[in-house]
Amino acid sequence: MMIASSPLNKLRALTGTCLFTRKGYVPVVAATLLGECILIALIIVYVPFTEIDFRTYVAQARMFLEGERRYYALDPPGGSGPCVYPAGHLYIFAVLDRWTDSGAYLLPAQLAFGGLYLATSLVVSRIYDMVGAPPVLFLFLVLSKRLHSIYMLRMFNDPVAMLAMYICMYLLCCRKWSAACFAYSIALSVKMNVLLYLPGLMVVLFRAWGAWRTVVSLVIIVGGTQGLLGLPFLLHDPFAYLKGSFDFSRVFLYEWTVNWRFLDEKTFLSASFSHLLLSLHLLLLLLFGLCQWTGISRQGWRWISLRWCGDSVPMSPFYIIMTLATSNLIGILCARSLHYQFYSWYAHQLPLLAWTSSFSIPVTIVAPLVLEWCWNVFPSTQQSSALMLLSHVMLLTGLWIWKPVQRY
Repeated sequence: MMIASSPLNKLRALTGTCLFTRKGYVPVVAATLLGECILIALIIVYVPFTEIDFRTYVAQARMFLEGERRYYALDPPGGSGPCVYPAGHLYIFAVLDRWTDSGAYLLPAQLAFGGLYLATSLVVSRIYDMVGAPPVLFLFLVLSKRLHSIYMLRMFNDPVAMLAMYICMYLLCCRKWSAACFAYSIALSVKMNVLLYLPGLMVVLFRAWGAWRTVVSLVIIVGGTQGLLGLPFLLHDPFAYLKGSFDFSRVFLYEWTVNWRFLDEKTFLSASFSHLLLSLHLLLLLLFGLCQWTGISRQGWRWISLRWCGDSVPMSPFYIIMTLATSNLIGILCARSLHYQFYSWYAHQLPLLAWTSSFSIPVTIVAPLVLEWCWNVFPSTQQSSALMLLSHVMLLTGLWIWKPVQRY
């Protein structure tokens, strides 16, 4: 004789289905985005906007709209400095300049960034679903105070670049290789940080297309898009544009760094420390490239030759996303300076990275929360920076030990 399930058991079963199975993605994401709409409105209405770079960005864009084509001259009086981003950044903030009457009225821009936040969350939810992550991980994103601040209360250009990057990652999962390259180039035209994804992207494209088509496509699609977007400046003074928008020699101030605070300023700014981090970055990329993302460490040249014209075995969305996310995490770990807005470079990926690389369920829960705390400590301290470094190392170590990419 069967005993009818109690309402409590039914509720428990429904909750488990919603939070831990793919059936729950639609209700969880719908409820989360609805809640985010309310939260975004409350933030815009009740939390004061903090001016850091936004008005400088729109002033730079206004100078461009008024005809200035000397990139080094896009340095408005009273601003935070000259334009140091590619041309796509200027086009985005030229639109915001019109919407906000040159920064006088912030509400239209804040609403736009609220929409940007929701769009990013929606794309990320599709990625989580495609890789088989439980819906409960998506709920971690609602908890991020720093992420909401970066979008609605600071309005940096990082979120714009990251939306394009997540669209690129989604398109890769859909096997839309050319469209993904175009989306990647759009992201790159806003900010250089997406170069951290390039090693992983090249591995994925090599397996999809083979060597020659990957090189040609990156040159034509990515390089060509950059050339077209930068054309107004390249025609006037190409050296000034390339030096200003893709300056790899920039040194960020010690006072604003979130990581490496436990080092003294002299060591932080030294060339030897920079070279050490660059060497570590290259070494980690080499190790993951040979041993995790590919089978080169086991098969040698044979692995490459078998895929020289493309891989006959389709890549799973999990493999694609984890390869790119790990490539990005390595870059963040080895960055000399991280500013608070840089949290948006990987905040949406942290729950997935923790779930994939964790040694236990508590680590999956604690790691994103610890990093969220580190990014909210202002100004950063020796303790917060050390804990951030430890968390990054722990995540990367978990990815190395458990080899999640090789299982898919």
